[in-house]
Amino acid sequence: MPRRPLNAKRTLLPDPIYNSVSVSMLVNRVLKNGKKALAYRIVYSALKEVSAAVNQNPVEVFEIALENVTPKVEVKPRRRAGAIQMVPSINPAGERAKAIALSWILQGCLKRSGQSTVAKLKTEILDAYKKQGFAIRKREELYKMALANAMYAKKPQLIINAVAE
Repeated sequence: MPRRPLNAKRTLLPDPIYNSVSVSMLVNRVLKNGKKALAYRIVYSALKEVSAAVNQNPVEVFEIALENVTPKVEVKPRRRAGAIQMVPSINPAGERAKAIALSWILQGCLKRSGQSTVAKLKTEILDAYKKQGFAIRKREELYKMALANAMYAKKPQLIINAVAE
């Protein structure tokens, strides 16, 4: 138990145009060198292009893409008996899982080349919406690792059921 009280979790305000916390989280992760106006411009223009490509509400498309990428299982290294084992655990559907999904989407954007950041973000969101692309591959790799190491979990059947869904 820590001697100091734990810091209170800060609530994130929704973004001004779409009124969505997920879009606000995306803007904060696109942010570089404190240039938030530029991050807003990149994200909003990418969402505008997504809505033009799919003819749907861009926030709903982004939420579905985020849900497709969000992992249900997390793998953490644990040291047991001198060896390091990758121990899978169920990831509660909360901020941590959403943050992992957002980081995977942005990693996919950084891996792409030859386009503007807006175009990269748009294609990555559309790929995640269609259950393709870098972020989905990352999730599948994580699931394979979790299944291979399910025996190290406290309740292996829960891990197997979470991955199978």
